[in-house]
Amino acid sequence: MSPSAAGASLESRRAEIDALVCGLPAPRDGDQAFDEPWQIRAFALAVGAHEAGEFEWPAFQSALIESIRSWEEQDAGTSDSGWSYYEHWVRALEVVLDSVGKLDSDALNLRTREVLAVPPNRGHHEARLDPIAIDPGTRS
Repeated sequence: MSPSAAGASLESRRAEIDALVCGLPAPRDGDQAFDEPWQIRAFALAVGAHEAGEFEWPAFQSALIESIRSWEEQDAGTSDSGWSYYEHWVRALEVVLDSVGKLDSDALNLRTREVLAVPPNRGHHEARLDPIAIDPGTRS
């Protein structure tokens, strides 16, 4: 793929995500739709995977409902972590992708440990709104 075609494809995907996020209902007064940058990424991953035909939306909805139900039965009021809708969103995405054979749990666990080992001051917890440039000289 030529650099201009790759750029056009990237711009097209960005436009799709922008349309998706801009089409969300407005939050209630004082609320935000996303409290942390990872939440919007989780949202976009799930919607993007569904739109790419990786899973059926009702399966995701069922997994999300089950994750919340399980939390209510087991953890509500006893967990220090409290309520996080997007943690359930991520769990549901993992469950549904695993159920259709699109998730390698071992690779996910390894990558999760790697990401969590990086110090927070490294900047990976901050939203990146601008494109990230990759120096061609650093590719292996």
